[in-house]
Amino acid sequence: MPIVCFVLPTIIPMLLWNETFMNAYCVNILRYICALHATWLVNSAAHMWGSKPYDKFINPVENRLVSFFAIGEGWHNYHHTFPWDYKAAEFGRINLSLTIINLFAKIGWAYDLKTVSKEMIEKRVTRTGDGSHEIWGWGDKDQTKENYESAVIYNKKDE
Repeated sequence: MPIVCFVLPTIIPMLLWNETFMNAYCVNILRYICALHATWLVNSAAHMWGSKPYDKFINPVENRLVSFFAIGEGWHNYHHTFPWDYKAAEFGRINLSLTIINLFAKIGWAYDLKTVSKEMIEKRVTRTGDGSHEIWGWGDKDQTKENYESAVIYNKKDE
């Protein structure tokens, strides 16, 4: 790790672009510090800002922006609610990590992949979720008649 992370990124600019040792080393250390901070930001943001559709009683949240920039690592509420699920998110979410794991499964490098059934997800969402999951919404059994009747509907399709 030290050779690939520190030595080569310092020596290569010195050899190819006649960079001074001090400049090459300091820029390399700055690169490393920024990478560490970005990694820690992903984990912090995925525990602070977002919704909790699977379990509102734990800190991790679902964060689309984090998942987009961190190739699928922003679905922490799901991941911490179902830690044995290899997907770390429901299907249909932005998750490049899942695509890579599925590719490895097709060529035999990943196997015994465990996942959560749709029924288990629905049961957990209705029991402990914060109401932001897709199964919550218009026409739910919990929606009162007066809420249904008092809603304003724009661009309503004629029946």
